[in-house]
Amino acid sequence: MFISRRIARPHPGKIDLVMDRTHQLAGILSRHGASTRISRVVAGAGAGDIHVYARYDTMAAGTGANVAMMNDPAYKKLTSERGANPAADVTGPEVFRSIWGGMNPSDTVRMHRTYAMQRSNMKAAIGLLEEIGTLMKDEPVTVMAGIPVLASRMDTMTVVYGFADMHDFGEGVDRIGMSPEFQDIVTRADEVGTLFESRVLQAIS
Repeated sequence: MFISRRIARPHPGKIDLVMDRTHQLAGILSRHGASTRISRVVAGAGAGDIHVYARYDTMAAGTGANVAMMNDPAYKKLTSERGANPAADVTGPEVFRSIWGGMNPSDTVRMHRTYAMQRSNMKAAIGLLEEIGTLMKDEPVTVMAGIPVLASRMDTMTVVYGFADMHDFGEGVDRIGMSPEFQDIVTRADEVGTLFESRVLQAIS
């Protein structure tokens, strides 16, 4: 599975315009075959940013959709409007691929924890993810890990934890994240990679 990410950092007083354009973009992406998700960063790195994710089963599906989108009159109009009246600083798309686990589409809250990691440590990292999966098998939490394919930093791995809502996120941190078993895995993970960024995102319908 391949996932593209676009990030918008709204200019002061322009959030409504950013959200309108973001929903337009998500609609265009969906029309060309993507499964899309809009989220706001509510805490951590990039708080206040708006993320737009587009998921494709294969890289070819993603590149084909991108070509079609570039020729879509609605996309050309949106791009022209953004150029004439900027409302946000926009980066991306960057592209990632999943290497372990999966997400529940109905989750409304997700936490990202991004590690700087050499690819030679990937096997050890997946072993730790398997331990996390075992620890959480009976918990209402989904876990996925992804690595960059086309991005500004290639030496990373992001672990994504999904929760039904903000209440479940808080309870999950208290019950699982603070448990001795999970903290032991976190400590050993520091030998594999360096955690340098974390954020919490809430889905926007």
